[in-house]
Amino acid sequence: MKIGLIGAENSHVYGFCEELNVSKSFPGYAITHVYGADSPEACAKLREKYELAECASEEEIINICDAFVITYRKGSLHHQAAMKALKAGKPIFNDKPFTTDVGQAEEIIEYAKKNNLLLCGGSTIKSSAALADFGKRIKPGSTVVISYSADPESVYDGFWFYGIHSVESCVCLFGPDYKSVSAFRNGNSVVASVNYGDKRCVIINSPDAKGLNVAIMDGDSSESMPVKSDTGNVAAVQFVEMLKTGKPPVDYSFYVSATKLMAAIVASAGL
Repeated sequence: MKIGLIGAENSHVYGFCEELNVSKSFPGYAITHVYGADSPEACAKLREKYELAECASEEEIINICDAFVITYRKGSLHHQAAMKALKAGKPIFNDKPFTTDVGQAEEIIEYAKKNNLLLCGGSTIKSSAALADFGKRIKPGSTVVISYSADPESVYDGFWFYGIHSVESCVCLFGPDYKSVSAFRNGNSVVASVNYGDKRCVIINSPDAKGLNVAIMDGDSSESMPVKSDTGNVAAVQFVEMLKTGKPPVDYSFYVSATKLMAAIVASAGL
């Protein structure tokens, strides 16, 4: 199967190319083409390193390849590319942030569901085994603090670019049914409190944060831990496994839920 990269600037493209083209973990599946108008320089490096063919437009690569990895750093560019690929009847991995607009996320999901098309994507942090283990400790009355890096001044759609990692982690741990959201910005840091009724998630993002850290507080007891990155090239693995089995790794509703929570935080903090 010929898989195309739509977007070249994001470092995530190397994980896909290393897993599929170098390690050859899935015979018959390879990255073959790239459309990289987002960064011609990065596109040239990818083309040379992995011997990829370069396409001149999204339309050209969608016509040639069988499936796509959409990796624009700006999530605001994802909707157009995703809909073009889906309307061509082809599956996608839509990298984080899935979109920067709730309506666009809903349109992508609704179209994929209605037409029985495969998609996955978003942040790979939600697939961390360490995060899943931590989630088992959350109970009524718990307050959980998630700390990770994000820059509200990022040139890649501001807080959306990296803030979505923490937000997807929150939805993964607590689910989509929050009651209210309150958020504020303090310098370059963004703090959000997500109320789930009998539980609460506090998200703290700063450009200087190193790694994902999670803390849980229950009454007088508390515990904190760094969540080690154990996802590796899980994005490539999940994508190909989905293509082979026809089973998406995450229910499609997750992406809409995470986009809604992210949008609520952005609106509350005035970002």
